[in-house]
Parts: sequence; structure tokens; C-alpha cells
Amino acid sequence: MRIAFRPFDDGDLDDFRSWFEDAELRRRLSYPTDEWLAYVTSAETGRCWVAQDATGQMIAALQIDNGKDGRGYLDIALRPDLRGRRLGVAVLSAFISGPGSEFKVLEGAIEPDNAASLACVRRCGFQIFLGLDEDGLVRVERYREDVDPQGREPTCVP
Repeated sequence: MRIAFRPFDDGDLDDFRSWFEDAELRRRLSYPTDEWLAYVTSAETGRCWVAQDATGQMIAALQIDNGKDGRGYLDIALRPDLRGRRLGVAVLSAFISGPGSEFKVLEGAIEPDNAASLACVRRCGFQIFLGLDEDGLVRVERYREDVDPQGREPTCVP
């Protein structure tokens, strides 16, 4: 499947908000407010990309919060009607080799009962750290291939 990325803009907001009629997505991510849109379109604090299929349909939204030293903190929303097709793996893989390649490290925090997201990041080469962070989430990270991750604690699931 061909997946293209472009910056999220205010014209995408109504369509993206309609995804939050889905209880599962609403439980996992915060509703996209106007303040959120300002945040992810500022480039200094965060950014958001739309993943589109070959027909131009929005199939996912990927938000990155800019961290220190080339880190990007990642949130992904897959269009709810597309779940269960392994499309999340295709979108995340394409993002890693596309817009996500500018970040030295992609990091995320996933609820421990979100087996689909944990499987997705594992398939895409993220390391999943044992235990929960202070927010009760599972921390995951993926280093860009040209980055030496020396100094990381060896407490991840291979």
C-alpha cells in the first residue's frame, strides 16, 4: 500500500474529530481541540502529519511532540474503521522511513492493555521497556539506524 504524508491543517480537523465518535479512540487519545491544532501546527512544540492512502483519504494522524536532543514523542491515531488490517504497521513503517527519519529517537507511551499498539511498535523495531512509567504506561523507543544508543539500560524486551 502506498502511503503519503502531509502536514495536518485546519481543513483536516472536522474529519479527524469525527473519528472520536469511536469509544476506543476516545479512551486512548485526547479529543483534538482548537488549542491542540495550534500546538501541532506551531513546529516549535509539536507537529502532526496526515497519512493518506493512494486515493488521498486520511487513514491516520501522527503527532510528534518535540523533545530534547532529537527526540520525538509520538502519538498515532488510525482511522477506527481500518483497525485489524495491520495498517498501523504499514503507516508507522512508512512514517519511520519518511517524516519520522528526522528524529534521532522516536518515543512513545502506551497503555499496558493496548495489545494492538504494543504489537505494532514491536513489529516496527521499537524496544518495549519492562515495567510501567510514573503514569502507568509502557515506554517504547526506536533509535534511528545511524544513532548509537549507548548508555541505555538493558531493560527492554527484545
